[in-house]
Amino acid sequence: MELSFKVKEIEAVQNNITSGGCRHFDGLRHLKYLKMKDCVYIDDSGLKIICKNCFETLEYLNISGTSVSIRGLEQVTKLLILKKLVLDEKMCKDYKIYEETVRKLYESNPKLSIDVI
Repeated sequence: MELSFKVKEIEAVQNNITSGGCRHFDGLRHLKYLKMKDCVYIDDSGLKIICKNCFETLEYLNISGTSVSIRGLEQVTKLLILKKLVLDEKMCKDYKIYEETVRKLYESNPKLSIDVI
């Protein structure tokens, strides 16, 4: 008897997962909820991998407290059905870039809700 699992939620708060470790997201075609709050080793390259693998299913993404930059945040435009994005205020320091990035996010997904904590 072969077992199969469909991972739908991952909560990795204050975890030591690295951007390189994000390659394990390959094949997670049912992931809807991903909370990576305070995972300081996740950066732009890790977010790129996540967005590449979960673009059709991810509805919630919390990347507050990570090392993702405001420029790396543009990868989120690939998440087709994302409903909620949680960021931290350090991403908003360069307001002009932040404003432009948020505009791109809303253009790609008008129903997106963004929380800054």
